[in-house]
Amino acid sequence: MKRVTLLLCVFIVSCLSVKATETLQEYAAKYKFPQGSIVTEVNVVYDNGSLSLTSTLGKSTISKTADDHFNVTTPHIGTAIFVRNEAKKITGIKMQINGVSIEGTREVKETDLSNMPVPINQSPFPLKYLPSMLSDDGE
Repeated sequence: MKRVTLLLCVFIVSCLSVKATETLQEYAAKYKFPQGSIVTEVNVVYDNGSLSLTSTLGKSTISKTADDHFNVTTPHIGTAIFVRNEAKKITGIKMQINGVSIEGTREVKETDLSNMPVPINQSPFPLKYLPSMLSDDGE
């Protein structure tokens, strides 16, 4: 019974640590700021279980304080709040760094559909030749 309890505790702890990693990774992206801001973009990078901000002003580490709220530390001091839409997807960031407030939007990567595999039912290859190609009788 003790072994079962111990295994259950280990399983729960490992699941929670995986979930924490997944939630931090969702913040990693490039955020663009309006023209005239002190920075034009900030990259949020997930590395070795932690997040950092990288911009033309340098690199700062950030630590989570609450849902979507982070403290920005070393060398710049402030806060970062990630903004979500109705679908709970992160769409932007609001930052208060050294007394300056800026708001940016998350850059969405366009998916290149030209390199995606074509489903077999939409393929230009005639399916009537497929059985003979798969068997040795066609040779």
